[in-house]
Amino acid sequence: MSSWDAMIDSLRVVAAPDGTAAGALSACCIADHAGNVWGQSEHFPGFNAEEATALMALFANPIDRASEGIVIGGSRYVFLNGGDEDGVVRGKRGSEHGVVVVKTKTAFVIGIHGDNLETRQVSAHVEQFGDYLSSQGM
Repeated sequence: MSSWDAMIDSLRVVAAPDGTAAGALSACCIADHAGNVWGQSEHFPGFNAEEATALMALFANPIDRASEGIVIGGSRYVFLNGGDEDGVVRGKRGSEHGVVVVKTKTAFVIGIHGDNLETRQVSAHVEQFGDYLSSQGM
């Protein structure tokens, strides 16, 4: 198992505040700002350069870009909040699916969840993972 596979396995499991497993992300990915995937879970829908460019623009100017939403793997999520100041953007698709994207110096950490988890749980988990990558210089 590569180090990226181990990181993806770790990223998939969302822990409750007491440390027990609260659930698993539906899909997750770590990719660079150009859209090159470094590691992804089995059901991740894909990520490409066009989506990476749009994410960079959304992070840089969320007010002007919010109406475009967050597109991951061809699926559009309604932008909820976030931007460069937060280092994270959050979105929803319908009432059952959400996405959290953390931007580090060199990477995006993307977590997609179903209604088995709340966006706030996923956001805290994905942000913590992004903090770890940042601490490693990524």
